[in-house]
Amino acid sequence: MHRQFYFVLGDEFFIQKNHLVTALITGLALATILVACGSKNTSASGSRQTLNLSETDDPTTLDVNDMRNSNENDILSEVQEGLTTIESTNGKDKVVLTGAKSYTKSADGLTYTFKLRDAKWSDGKAVTAQQYVDSFQRLLKKENAFAQASSAYFIKGAEAYNTGKGSVADLGVKALDAKTLQIRLAYAYPSLLSDMATVIYYPVRLDKINKVGNKKWKTDVQDQVFNGPFKLTSWKKDDKITLKKNKTYWNAKKVKLQTVNYTTVKKPSTVLSLMQSGQLDALSASGKLISDFNQLAKSSKLVSRKQNGSTTKVLIMNQHNGGTQGLFKNVKVREAFSLSIDRTSYNKAVNDGRDKPTYTMVPRSLDVSGTNYGEYVGNPLKTAQAQYNTKAKRQALLKEGLQELGKSTDLTKLNFVYLTLGSDDTATWLKQTIQENLGVKVTVKTAPDTASFIQMRNDNQYDLLANGWLATADPNAYLSLWNSGNGFQKFFGGYNSKTFDDLDDQLNGNLTTAQRLTLYKQLENQLVAKDFGVVPLTNPQSRIYINKSVKNLQTTVFGGTFNYTYASKE
Repeated sequence: MHRQFYFVLGDEFFIQKNHLVTALITGLALATILVACGSKNTSASGSRQTLNLSETDDPTTLDVNDMRNSNENDILSEVQEGLTTIESTNGKDKVVLTGAKSYTKSADGLTYTFKLRDAKWSDGKAVTAQQYVDSFQRLLKKENAFAQASSAYFIKGAEAYNTGKGSVADLGVKALDAKTLQIRLAYAYPSLLSDMATVIYYPVRLDKINKVGNKKWKTDVQDQVFNGPFKLTSWKKDDKITLKKNKTYWNAKKVKLQTVNYTTVKKPSTVLSLMQSGQLDALSASGKLISDFNQLAKSSKLVSRKQNGSTTKVLIMNQHNGGTQGLFKNVKVREAFSLSIDRTSYNKAVNDGRDKPTYTMVPRSLDVSGTNYGEYVGNPLKTAQAQYNTKAKRQALLKEGLQELGKSTDLTKLNFVYLTLGSDDTATWLKQTIQENLGVKVTVKTAPDTASFIQMRNDNQYDLLANGWLATADPNAYLSLWNSGNGFQKFFGGYNSKTFDDLDDQLNGNLTTAQRLTLYKQLENQLVAKDFGVVPLTNPQSRIYINKSVKNLQTTVFGGTFNYTYASKE
């Protein structure tokens, strides 16, 4: 039921994804994660094989089960490894077995049996099936309160165990022997193999975790062990994180890079300068940043290409308590705000027209068994947009909502708080467009730092904020985010609809593609056009630049923007 992977915020970003996973970014600048490689390290062998990466913020955790953030996902997906991963060939995603060497599926599609590779952790101990079982059990243990626990509800007994209504003994994950893992599903789930690339399902070492405790494990570098192609060797906060090749990795012979450095870089201008000077080898940008870096296209030392985006940017309306004035509890108030947002104008103003405007939660370009999602679902808001096609009609709608709440209908006295962190083009545009279209004031409230932003958001000191969501190629990875039982609703406005929940629960059955498409369309209509639970804005598109000296640096749509496991330098 609840499958979700990447939580992002804001308007502009460089790289913000690497393998599939739910991620929370607490600022308005959308996951500004820079990936680059130092030109001085040009040797094809030895320690000169160094890739230098850059991100805007440190990770908040090294705990795979608690991973929520794109920058920590970037690191964890390379230092740890699960059953599968996502690779890219000629711009097309494919799922490949990594931790697993083979699998079988039962005739009814409900039981998968994986045979593990003879893989080792960085301390030389074997990777076992029980460590995968330990990971699922730990993720779903109610007391741990991991935000992404509901993502695993496709596992038999997972929801019951996570909600305290069932036993861990009934959980459908079992180690048949040291190298054989069995996963039993609650319902047929075609996306299982791609979902197993998600960091939260990677194996864990309970002997290490129990030694220091869950809290310390989040940032404990000394006691960490790794089963991925690289291992984390040092972490200097707000400065530099260093990864080294993991010589115990099962496919270490094919890993060419010896060192990967992550350095904190916050300013795009600095990145451009480094790129122009030849100190960076790869860059991915979206929105206005594409224009900022457009001059790089003239360089004969770089290859450039477009990359389809898998993120949906959204405007969140506070439905936990209705916001600072309790107004967003009313559906007509939410409808008035949603209809006042012209997506095309937003895209031009905030993203230089580089993104694709959208009216659905699921990216419109997504393919569902040969059916284009956007063409099938269409625009759920079409009818409402036609009905309230003038400023006067939208203002009248807002007043109806205010009357139902017993509030004053004097729009000049309303003041909505838009919460953000740092520089935010959305804030400027939104303040102006809401004033013009609804005749109400929007005050921009800028948090001084990430911790303050989170606190203000959690304390409901806002009416509006911008978010984004990146997930797998399964539409329900976007839609189930809005199920009231999903742990991420505490970040995504607190949308709560029994009708939506019931529709979402129907996806938990053995359905045909046609039946699933029908439900997806119903869910979009309920969320976007009946409840007005969220305002979809755009699907970001990227421009990628890679130095010609870097080979096999993979980019994926629903996996890692840069997958550098088997990258090298000439």
